[in-house]
Amino acid sequence: MKRFVSFLPAAGYYFLIFVLSSSDIGIPVNVRHFDKAAHFAEYALLGFLVALGFFSSLNTSLTLKLVLSLVTSVTLAGLDEFHQFFVPWRAVELLDLLADVLGATGGVFGFLLFYSKRKQLRRSSTARTF
Repeated sequence: MKRFVSFLPAAGYYFLIFVLSSSDIGIPVNVRHFDKAAHFAEYALLGFLVALGFFSSLNTSLTLKLVLSLVTSVTLAGLDEFHQFFVPWRAVELLDLLADVLGATGGVFGFLLFYSKRKQLRRSSTARTF
């Protein structure tokens, strides 16, 4: 049950991405490449949440958790772009996919940085109590 619960934030967030990419929400922004930055940020959060799920639910090696997090996040990014192919008012763009993949990867490595710092802090606080 803990494994399932660990992935709820990522699943809920991906569901939100899916719903929004199925809708016809057009927000006019006159900032060059804003949409690519939005794609990057959107998938960075997803990558972080997917990594959170794997790191908190699996009792395996750090490398396996990292690989699973990356593969899952990048696959979800690809699936969203593929899904947009079937939505009449949406377009599949290679640069959007690239921003999604880079964001997901950045989110996973951001989580890894957070995870290692947290682990370091726990070790140092445990050492002080003895």
